[in-house]
Amino acid sequence: MNSLYIKQTEDTPLINFNADKGKCQIIGNSIPENTHVFYDPILEWLDNYIENPQPTTEFNFQMKMISSSSSKLFFDILNRIDLLNENTKTCVKVNWMYSIYDDEIRDIGVDYKDFMNVPFDIVLIED
Repeated sequence: MNSLYIKQTEDTPLINFNADKGKCQIIGNSIPENTHVFYDPILEWLDNYIENPQPTTEFNFQMKMISSSSSKLFFDILNRIDLLNENTKTCVKVNWMYSIYDDEIRDIGVDYKDFMNVPFDIVLIED
């Protein structure tokens, strides 16, 4: 399976999903004009990854801004992460990182954590 890499822009996050290492990162702003155009390839990649995952898979989210339409797509991503955990033998972990100055991003992570059935850490990072 191929890894997925999408370069970060001002409005879209870096997507770095390494299929060989089971390390997946989403970093930056998520305020794309058309969320489905941006996130559909990511959801498709996750659907494929679920078929043949690594023994351990880690998802790191380090967001700065998230639009309401992106927030819905994040639930779709997290739902697939739960499916990965429930339907495979891979050990799954999610890290939601936030800056000390960004309570809104922390609160979004707390809301997502309540939705998840996988280990989900809210991690304070230095700026």
